[in-house]
Amino acid sequence: MKMISTSKIRLSLFFLFLVCLGISCIEEYSFESQDPGRLLTIEGRITTQLKKHRIRLSRASQYGPDFNGLNRPESLATVLIRDDLGKTISLEEISPGVYETADFVSAEIGRSYNLEIITFIGGRYISLPETIVPVPKIDSLSYRSVRSATTNRLLSDVGVQVIAHFRDPGDIKNYYYWAGNESTYVLVTQPEDFTNPPTHPTCPRCPNPKPCCKICYRKEQPVVNIYASDDNEFNGLSQSRIIAYIPDDGLRFLDTYRYEGSNLSINERGNRFLKLVDQQISLTGSVFDPPPANIRGNVFSLDDANETVLGYFFASDEQPLQVYIKRENLEFVLTPSTKIPDDCRLSRNATLQPPADWNP
Repeated sequence: MKMISTSKIRLSLFFLFLVCLGISCIEEYSFESQDPGRLLTIEGRITTQLKKHRIRLSRASQYGPDFNGLNRPESLATVLIRDDLGKTISLEEISPGVYETADFVSAEIGRSYNLEIITFIGGRYISLPETIVPVPKIDSLSYRSVRSATTNRLLSDVGVQVIAHFRDPGDIKNYYYWAGNESTYVLVTQPEDFTNPPTHPTCPRCPNPKPCCKICYRKEQPVVNIYASDDNEFNGLSQSRIIAYIPDDGLRFLDTYRYEGSNLSINERGNRFLKLVDQQISLTGSVFDPPPANIRGNVFSLDDANETVLGYFFASDEQPLQVYIKRENLEFVLTPSTKIPDDCRLSRNATLQPPADWNP
């Protein structure tokens, strides 16, 4: 019979003791995650212009605007706009998280509108009613090129300011919001400078000029700036106000740029929201910056009063704005650091055909 040594018995007993000790000392610990999840974000408005109106829904990270790339579209929601007479306008999802009115519709001055949302999982949200008031009309637009210093002594920022000229009505309190819309500019490229790619089988990087095309028309979304104001300082006076700034990237002002914007009426609550948003996106990291704030809009959850909803639903009177900016009228123009040695039609959002109403 095989004998087991005393040392092996002691070692086995020691491991058995450790196992029993572990079983007797480990207790289950439960906790609740403090991550509130992504916050519903609302962007959009309805105006008095006859067109398709758009609302954008997304889920934003709670950690601030530096995480915009992590935003996720909120798809498969039911989105409605209702007025104070009970009329309902339905919106359809045309792309992930982007909802648009099915038909060309327009809001009415004097009517109140609110936004209603039911998410795919059943979350219910509603905005406070927004009453549309007339917007004081812009008489004319002008523009000027500007140059400003940067932290790099060898470089400066160059761009174009769009300026609105109008007279503020003196009998009522007025709030203004000037928003940029999709704009178009003449894109100038150099197809004659095209060369073969470095992977070309017989002649890498050899000159290979293309016969077409040098001139296209490119559409682009507006540069994110917020221009909002009230008439505290100019009630009843004629005014010239900067309503847009378009940075020069070396391509936008090679020929003609058509700025498209909107002159929108807002109320005091909307004006306060825009001013706070502008304050937050203008932070530079200086010790003189105001502390970051959680900016509440006018949309709330019907299921949880403590849930934070980001963004704002606007209902506005709208005056479309348009001005053609020509290179020969600009004092400062940025020399392009990178030209496009290719057919302009291959550039994103570029086409040979100008907009149907193009008339510089």
